[in-house]
Amino acid sequence: MGIKNLVSKALFLVNPYWDEIPWNRERDRILKSYGLSVKKRKSQAKFRPRPVHVVVVPQHGPGDARYAPAKWNIYFEAETSLREVIGENGVSVLPVGELEQLESWMPRLLEHVRKFEATHILTHIETDPGNQVENWNWDLVLAKLLESGWDGAILGVNFDSAFKWIRARSRRLARMSPQFVAVDICMPLDNQLVAQRTEVGPVNMPVSQETVKIVNNSLASIEKRFDVSFIGALYPYRVELIESLRDRGIDVAVNPHRADETTDLASSRANQPTWIEYMQGLASSHMTINFSRSSAGPYEQLKTRVIEAGLAGTYLLTDDQDRTRLFFPPDEFSTFNSVEDLPDLIESLLRDRADLDARARRAQVRARELAVTNFWSGIDQGLVARGLPPIFS
Repeated sequence: MGIKNLVSKALFLVNPYWDEIPWNRERDRILKSYGLSVKKRKSQAKFRPRPVHVVVVPQHGPGDARYAPAKWNIYFEAETSLREVIGENGVSVLPVGELEQLESWMPRLLEHVRKFEATHILTHIETDPGNQVENWNWDLVLAKLLESGWDGAILGVNFDSAFKWIRARSRRLARMSPQFVAVDICMPLDNQLVAQRTEVGPVNMPVSQETVKIVNNSLASIEKRFDVSFIGALYPYRVELIESLRDRGIDVAVNPHRADETTDLASSRANQPTWIEYMQGLASSHMTINFSRSSAGPYEQLKTRVIEAGLAGTYLLTDDQDRTRLFFPPDEFSTFNSVEDLPDLIESLLRDRADLDARARRAQVRARELAVTNFWSGIDQGLVARGLPPIFS
């Protein structure tokens, strides 16, 4: 190990976030250029009681073809599922145009929050809205909100917090103010942003009742043609795992919802079918395999496949040990420690297909409830735990 690596290792022992210091200094400089304070707030603004109003700031919002039911747009589903519970007056959306500049959308958001006396903001905190994946300015937005005296909570959704620099963005916001709450779809972030502070997650992706009805109708005529399937992006490590299964004599249907054959990452990501076609592919197999490891490294994640398999009525085989069991009892899914375990596991389940399908049906009933309730109920529990204004009375 070279001197540079030894120094780096020592610095991480002293401060696990030492490499974020230059980035935070640059962000502080940007805030100061806007005339904003960079002082960290230890306490939240005193909340003025009023009716709940949640502003959703989606990546792809109204006007985008993806902002519709059964398109797997998390923010459409979040907005609609909340409207179904608290009514039309409790939710609004701030659409941000494709590549709309910060100088345009930020003042519109601030005015929208003021006009509707918003109590909460829900957004994709990893990037700026409007599909601006290279831009991130939520620290500016939060500073502006705090400067205005806003007393609500900003709910920042993460998909990829396993990546260090994605997580660093939420950590910066969390240290700016306790009015920021991280909402993680895949992993727990408790104590990782601010010591002794709870966040929200993992929670299941929200699905509206409207979308659940569409899914149920689209799956009504689907027959189970395969014993076991794998559906998703074919990262190299997944290709190796699937090949090792086939070497053991397991016939794995790979992406059966597609007419073309997919053999690698590029082909599995090209010409994507619709989400409904994907769900029909899931429903066509008795079992489906879920690999929970993050592409960022050895991190176990709650994959959306868990709730999707349940909705499709397909029995889940997963290598996660800690995530799925948070939502499903042990007789509604099966775990494996390595691909070497899968042949025996699959064969044992196939010996009693009636029991296998009964387990899948029980998981489907549970998934339909979790899909429409877990996201927002998980957020509400987190808000209460943090002493922030809840969404549900």
